[in-house]
Amino acid sequence: MLDSAAEPDNCINFGNRARALPLLLGLCLIGLAACDSQKKAEGPTISQVAVQKAAMTQDAEEGSGTGEIKPRIESELSFKVSGQVNARYVGVGDHVKTGQILATLDDTEQRADVASARASVDSQEASLRIAQSVLKRREALTATGALSRQQLDSAVQEFQSAENDLAAAKASLATAEEALGQTVLRADADGAITARNIETGQVVQPSSTAFTLAQDGALDAVFNVQENVLSARDVAPTIEISLLSRPSIRAKANIREVSPALDRTLGTVRVKLSIENPPPEMTLGSTIVAHVRFATYERVKIPWQSLYSLDGQPAVWVVDPTSMQTTLKTVSVERYDATQVVLAKGLKPGDIFVVDGGQFLRNEEKVAITGEAVQ
Repeated sequence: MLDSAAEPDNCINFGNRARALPLLLGLCLIGLAACDSQKKAEGPTISQVAVQKAAMTQDAEEGSGTGEIKPRIESELSFKVSGQVNARYVGVGDHVKTGQILATLDDTEQRADVASARASVDSQEASLRIAQSVLKRREALTATGALSRQQLDSAVQEFQSAENDLAAAKASLATAEEALGQTVLRADADGAITARNIETGQVVQPSSTAFTLAQDGALDAVFNVQENVLSARDVAPTIEISLLSRPSIRAKANIREVSPALDRTLGTVRVKLSIENPPPEMTLGSTIVAHVRFATYERVKIPWQSLYSLDGQPAVWVVDPTSMQTTLKTVSVERYDATQVVLAKGLKPGDIFVVDGGQFLRNEEKVAITGEAVQ
């Protein structure tokens, strides 16, 4: 017979477990409170940043570019009449003297024109002599009353017409002789031939360039320069040029002419420099390098990694040395160099700015400085 007061071995004692549950919950709450107290004791995490102290430094903007030595004056020589090239006496690179024959055209047609014009002059001179003889005879007869005044006036008109015809014939002869002279092309100055556009046997048209002559005298250094390099410059730069093949050969130069026309393909303008006392090694066609130095200013320079953005404007994280809190401050950039950013304004000497560790900073965030980056 079973004892109704005894519990079976496999029965669960719910009463004892119910009493243990509040105890376990209390222990968990005590543990969580201890963890929260530990975190509060440790405090918030402070960002570690590397900084520098802003300082004014000498900023001299410099640049360089390649160009070519060219003559200050170039002449494009051409025939003024059309015809076939009969002979060519010079080529590219030849040095010529003033008046030297460079090329000739076949002058058969021009010589025929001269002969015809000269015959016309001879004929008009004969006509004038006849008219003059008639005029003199009629003047004598009119004086004796043998001829009327009207007949004398007719002789005067014929004489004047013969004079005009002779003048016109002489003008035609001069024109024909000038055309004959134009079949010979001569140098208009001492210099070197830099281009040739004709060959023997070629038929040329009037005013088509036959030769390009670089006149002896002053030389220019010619460069194609980006337009923004020359804009907004208050002071003329200091320029020194040197040979590309021999950098030790140098000379000072000054800007002589800036072309008003812009090459829209390259965005460049042509600049011509006058060379002061050019060395003899700087000959026509030499490739040169211009070393340009603009005015020197006092500016603040910062590393590239220090530059951030605030509302689309360049900015820099600045640290207050008293509170050690950060502020993102906008700056004005003068230009970007290969390794540094040159500022026009925004930082003052002595300002402490972040150079590393500023990626996740916020305004008025307290930071700690690492290393000895402050200078």
